[in-house]
Amino acid sequence: MRLFFCVELDEQAKNGLSRLMDRLKARCPTGKWVAPENLHLTVRFLGEVGEGRLGELENLAQTVAGEFLPFTLELGKLSAFPSPKRARVLWVGPVKGEDRFVELMRAVEEGVRRLGFRPETKAPTAHVTMARFKTPQDLSGLLAEVEFKDVLPVEVREITLMRSTLRPEGPIYTPVFRVPLGGS
Repeated sequence: MRLFFCVELDEQAKNGLSRLMDRLKARCPTGKWVAPENLHLTVRFLGEVGEGRLGELENLAQTVAGEFLPFTLELGKLSAFPSPKRARVLWVGPVKGEDRFVELMRAVEEGVRRLGFRPETKAPTAHVTMARFKTPQDLSGLLAEVEFKDVLPVEVREITLMRSTLRPEGPIYTPVFRVPLGGS
């Protein structure tokens, strides 16, 4: 099964990002936009994982979650990977709380490496993917012009292991398990 660790967004954050995406879609018609119900903060993509490994992944999540108290981050920054001039992914990230989220990402990364998963090669960046592009796009003008009107608070209270089932019309995400931060 195709799995990733993430922090799910509440309805208020999803609705705010959905409104922002509606404003951006007219300017980026070639993008494949993420369905609002699938918006999340990626912690670590794992890829194809056998069902027999779920127990060790849950133990890892419990260990990491026990090291972190719940915290808040605020989404309010638009950017693109690998760069705004050659964008393949349009994303929104935090203007506050990013350091704590990156610490969470690093703790999960360390744990999955100990379990034998291939190391992540990209620097950890807290982000919510909004659109993907098959061919690189120059979004530098768009990013300079679009105003992020409302900062969106996100309560980081748990880690979710999510299953991704790929379909031509878009993926279906199904939570496998959720582990609360702080061991509560």
